[in-house]
Amino acid sequence: MLYTILQPALILCLNIILSDAIPYRDLRSILSKKNTINWLDSFNNSDVSPNPYCRICCITIKSETIGKQCGWHTLCKYKQNEVGRKCRGYIKIHFTKSERDALLDAHNTLRNYVASGQERRGNPGPQPSASNMRALQWSEELALVADRWISQCIYSNDICRDLDRFPVGQNIVRGNFATNDLLSFIKEWYDEVLYFNAIEVDSFHLPDGNSSLFTKYTQMMWADTYQIGCARAAFQTPIGSKVSYVEHFFCNYGPSGNIPNQPVYLKGPACTACPEGTSCTLEYPALCEVDIAIELEKAASGIMVRKQSLKSRVKYHNTGASSVKPPLRSYAYIFLLYWTFL
Repeated sequence: MLYTILQPALILCLNIILSDAIPYRDLRSILSKKNTINWLDSFNNSDVSPNPYCRICCITIKSETIGKQCGWHTLCKYKQNEVGRKCRGYIKIHFTKSERDALLDAHNTLRNYVASGQERRGNPGPQPSASNMRALQWSEELALVADRWISQCIYSNDICRDLDRFPVGQNIVRGNFATNDLLSFIKEWYDEVLYFNAIEVDSFHLPDGNSSLFTKYTQMMWADTYQIGCARAAFQTPIGSKVSYVEHFFCNYGPSGNIPNQPVYLKGPACTACPEGTSCTLEYPALCEVDIAIELEKAASGIMVRKQSLKSRVKYHNTGASSVKPPLRSYAYIFLLYWTFL
C-alpha cells in the first residue's frame, strides 16, 4: 500500500535526476556537506580557469594509496614574484650556465655509475647494472615550478607539481648557506644508497612508516625519468639568539619515480634495453638518450589533443543548459525500473 502511494512521487524525483536539465549551480545548491561542495567546485573552477596549470589534477602516492589533487598546482596557487610569509630576508639564487651544467652532469654521472654496475654499496649491495636508464635533460618548465615553490620558504614537498605530459617527482634538501654547495646537496641524496636493498630494484616499496630513508636516491636513479629542473634560494632563520641564512635546494623530476610495485630500473647489461628511439651516448655510455627535439614534438602533439578535449569540457560547463550529471544517475535507472515494475 505504501509503495503505491510513494511510487509516483519517487518516479517524478528520479526523472528529474535523470534529465539533462540540472545545471551545475542547481546541483551545487542541493548539496549539504561543505567538503562535498568544495570538492565539486575544485573540478568546476579548474576546468574554466585561464591559467592552464589550474586545470591540472595531480596524483599523490602515499604507500599503496593514490589520491587526486585538483586546483592546487604550484603555478596556480602561488603568484609570480611573490614570496611566502616565512621568507625573511629572501634571496633568490639564479643558476649560472656552468652551475646548471654541473648539477645536470652530476646527476648523469651518478646515474651512469649505477647503470654500469660500479656502485658496490647498499643494504645490502652491490647495486645491479641498469639496461634501460635514461640520461637526464634540463627542463625550464620543471625549474619554473621548483622556483615558484621554493619562494614560499617551506621545507616540504609541494602538493601538486605535475605537468600535462607526465607526473613529477621531487627531491628537497636544506643546509647552511655559508657552508654548503650544490654538489654536497646532490651527494647527500645519492648517499641514501647506503640504506637501499638492491633486491628492491625489481619492485619499489616505500620505507616503513612512509619515511624518506632512501627515496631521494631512488628518484635520482629512476630509469624512466628523463627531465630535471631545479631551484635554489636562501633566507634568514633564527637559531637561538643568532640569525643565520638557510639555503633550500629543490629539484623536480619527470616522469616521477618512486611508484609502488614498479621497477626502479631493469637489471641487465647497460644500454641493452633502451626505450624505443633512444640509444647509448658517448658522454654517458651506460645511459640511453634521445634527441630532446623529438620529445618536445611528441609532447606538443599530445598537448594539442588535450586542448581539444579541454575545449569540449569548457563548452560543456559554460553553456546555459549545461549540466553536470551526478554520480547517482546510474543508480537512478535501477531504482526507476524497480519501482515501475514492483
